[in-house]
Amino acid sequence: MDRDIPLDLYKIFCVVVKSGNMSSAAKELFISQPAVSMSIRQLETRMGAPLLVRTTKGVRTTPEGSVLYEYLEQALTLIKTAENKYLEMVNLKTGEIKIGASDTVIANLLMPYLEKYNTQNPKINIKVTNKTTYESLKLLKSGIVDLCFINLPIQKDNDLEIVPFKTVQDCLIGGSNYLDIAKSGIKIKNIDKYPLLLLEDLSNSRRFLDAFAQKNGVVLKPIIELGSSDLLLSFAKINLGLTFAIREFTKNQIDNEYLFEIPVSPPLPKRSIGLVKLKNVALSHAAKSFADMFL
Repeated sequence: MDRDIPLDLYKIFCVVVKSGNMSSAAKELFISQPAVSMSIRQLETRMGAPLLVRTTKGVRTTPEGSVLYEYLEQALTLIKTAENKYLEMVNLKTGEIKIGASDTVIANLLMPYLEKYNTQNPKINIKVTNKTTYESLKLLKSGIVDLCFINLPIQKDNDLEIVPFKTVQDCLIGGSNYLDIAKSGIKIKNIDKYPLLLLEDLSNSRRFLDAFAQKNGVVLKPIIELGSSDLLLSFAKINLGLTFAIREFTKNQIDNEYLFEIPVSPPLPKRSIGLVKLKNVALSHAAKSFADMFL
């Protein structure tokens, strides 16, 4: 028996069984009655047995036809459900976005985008995982998150598509005890004379700072290493030492009373924050619509 049966034949059969006659099925399907009859005969030929009993009052199923109809009805219902669920996702009526980013990027950059997206698409579930740049990239490659928002630069990786979208500038910050160098500035080669409060060396921001310092002949040796930029600023505010932070994210906290920006010579180069996704891997409609906000 040829089992490669077009789905349309099954659909026509189910409509005929439901309606009880060929003419009503033809009207419901918007095709001619002869076309319905031909489809039923074709299905019966392929199945190898009669499926309907024709009477003057309409049609009824044979025992084999009843079994076939019972399972086809369930299958077609599942297909319809699948189509509806798909359309819901395409139209952003349901779905999920999984994002990886550091706490600094989440709090200072992503928050307004997340708020706007949630307002526009309240039925989309948003999951945000707080990780360092390289931890976020690991989650991306393993399929745990759809998108990463990371501090650049990173090593070239042919599996990743990187879109820089925000240029930022690192700056040196100190408390009131360092007001003198806030006025005069400091050469980076002399920074090791001061207590330093830095992010943990697992973070990409820390690696960027280490590379800049080494290029200028100095090794950064912090007295405190933390995973939170906000905590480092709090420690700097009580004069435990100097810290680096992203100017665009801390400009409201540098009040020139308790926290001061200290000019550095040579100045730190600008860098970027980027959106990262896997190459050649299609995003869900929910994730793509969020990513489009940054393109």
